[in-house]
Amino acid sequence: MVQMNKSGVGPTKLPTMPMPGATANMSNMPNMQIETLEAFAKRTGQTSQTVKPKPRVKLSDIRFPAQTGNMSALRFSLRVIDALFVTAVILISVWSGYIGTNNNGALAPLAAGLSGALGFLAAMYLVKAHHFSPAESYSGHMKRVLLGAAAALGVWLSTALIFKPVTFIPDALAISGLMATATLLVLHSVYYVLIKRQHERGQLIPTIIMLGATEAARRLIEENARTRELNILAIFDERLSRAPHNIHGVPVVGKIEDMLNWDALPYVDRIIVTLPDIASERKNAFVRQVRKLPNRIAFVVDEFEHLDHVQQRLTQIAEIGMREITGQPFSGRQIFTKRMVDIVISGSALLFGAPVLALIALAIKLDSSGPVLFKQKRQGFNNRVFEVFKFRSLKIEDEDKDAKSQVVAGDNRVTRVGRFIRKTSLDELPQLLNVLKGDMSLVGPRPHAVGMHTGNVETYKLVDEYAHRLKVKPGLTGWAQINGSRGPLHDAKSVARRVQLDIEYIERSGFFFDLMVMVKTLPCLLGDSENDR
Repeated sequence: MVQMNKSGVGPTKLPTMPMPGATANMSNMPNMQIETLEAFAKRTGQTSQTVKPKPRVKLSDIRFPAQTGNMSALRFSLRVIDALFVTAVILISVWSGYIGTNNNGALAPLAAGLSGALGFLAAMYLVKAHHFSPAESYSGHMKRVLLGAAAALGVWLSTALIFKPVTFIPDALAISGLMATATLLVLHSVYYVLIKRQHERGQLIPTIIMLGATEAARRLIEENARTRELNILAIFDERLSRAPHNIHGVPVVGKIEDMLNWDALPYVDRIIVTLPDIASERKNAFVRQVRKLPNRIAFVVDEFEHLDHVQQRLTQIAEIGMREITGQPFSGRQIFTKRMVDIVISGSALLFGAPVLALIALAIKLDSSGPVLFKQKRQGFNNRVFEVFKFRSLKIEDEDKDAKSQVVAGDNRVTRVGRFIRKTSLDELPQLLNVLKGDMSLVGPRPHAVGMHTGNVETYKLVDEYAHRLKVKPGLTGWAQINGSRGPLHDAKSVARRVQLDIEYIERSGFFFDLMVMVKTLPCLLGDSENDR
């Protein structure tokens, strides 16, 4: 599961409450007609000037989850847990049932156990036992698990009797299968309780905002009221005076400018443009305004209008009726694998590298007055702000937490120990704590300080694609760093090259690519004599 930054920086976590449009039960409501202020005035025989407009919901009143996880990665991790437990239970049970019953040694019980485990896991996958829809009841989920387990047991016993009627004892296999079924029921009961709690807090469903108070938006919101697979926070529309105050409880709150200044924007997983193709000019204007954001953007395509949405799941509609324009997200397997590698390597490095870290801390303390660690606000995934840890390399009176003036060659702000640890990047080692916490990854674009300047200009303003480097977690090292773009950025050209390399990393990111970056990092750092640090 991917945890988001909660270091006290950024929006404060608000009290838990149902999310608008995500948990309301409106599945039996008829289709609502959206009535504007002008239409209401005409219907009631009043002038629009005599109708007092109702105040809209304030952005500050909208609750959003500041702690979120990735459901796709969680599903993958639960499958791994099921595989470990089911395989262990079946192998132990089959082995115990076969000892002393034949002379075939370990091969027969091992083959029986592994084939049974694979059958159970395949059945769980086929019945979608790890889907955990927010609208699914406990009894419904347990029926799904029992159905898969019963099918797996039946196929297992039938196969054993057909191919090995002497070697394989049906009673031993049946007992093993029942024990595996009981294990799955216990595990999935625990899963259901924990996931249900997170669903209610809006922490495992995508957080969505919409651009355009349209008929497509209404249909999507209506279906979501039944399935509750999206946490739809709000709708923004440039034609605010003609837009309704809400659509099925989801408030229409402002224009795009309001959205761009909203504190919750870094916690929005996807921005959906719901305008039809006939409004191409408005759609293109919306996209031009928001495509520089790190948030993923999708728009509803014409096929959506022809779907019978009542008969289909919202996730199916999303696959058919939406198209990404800012790249596809990583799979659950990729996210899970990357997180496990981060935890194992960062945890091991902190444990076995503790003496080295202690010696560096002692050297810093003896060299100059002030704290050992330097803390600074940095931009993370989706532009979320977190606090990064570094060994202090500047004199305490010259610390620049806003990165208004980047370090240059011969900078007299740098301490004696600071010059060494900056040159070798040892000052970055405390960021292993950020990796372990989940704010960072081992490999990714380096996190820049909030408000960082290149010359007299904020760095992000120099390159249009700058925000795209924030589509993944920042890293301790990265593709840019091993390709020479390391250290401070002193001009627009160096910023453009850094962003280009970071985006190239995102496009090529994967387990083996990350491994290659990590292997190349050490010699690159020790042999770097070109970049100021």
